[in-house]
Amino acid sequence: MRVTFLLPHLALALDLYEEASFTLSGSEKQMQDALARHPDLIEPGLTVLDRELLIDSGGIDLYARDVDGRYVVVELKRGRATQDAVSQLGRYVATVQKLGVGAVRGILAAPSITAPALKELRARGLEFREMGAWPDAPAPAALPSLFD
Repeated sequence: MRVTFLLPHLALALDLYEEASFTLSGSEKQMQDALARHPDLIEPGLTVLDRELLIDSGGIDLYARDVDGRYVVVELKRGRATQDAVSQLGRYVATVQKLGVGAVRGILAAPSITAPALKELRARGLEFREMGAWPDAPAPAALPSLFD
């Protein structure tokens, strides 16, 4: 018998060093869907204007506006945020600022952040929001079966 996966969604090989602290819940896309529907979990009064907004430096996960009318670039990470994520957010904020839209804030939303990343984030005037859990996203459509 030969088994072929038509639409694989995830393949991982992991060595867990701290098994008690390992949590895997949903994809970054599911995180984005949930937080786009409930942006108040990131910040009260936040309004999402666009998702996956393509700009010269990449794709902004959530492009929003705060209660004071300032634009907000939100970068989502489903795992621990590192300095790479801070650099990515910094590039996105700088690109949006070059458009002349006024004040632009940057928020990195993740379950946790490394100490060096937090230090760099603060030095750049960017913000961190701990997102350990988010509302359930709708279930994905059923995958086609070989037996239907």
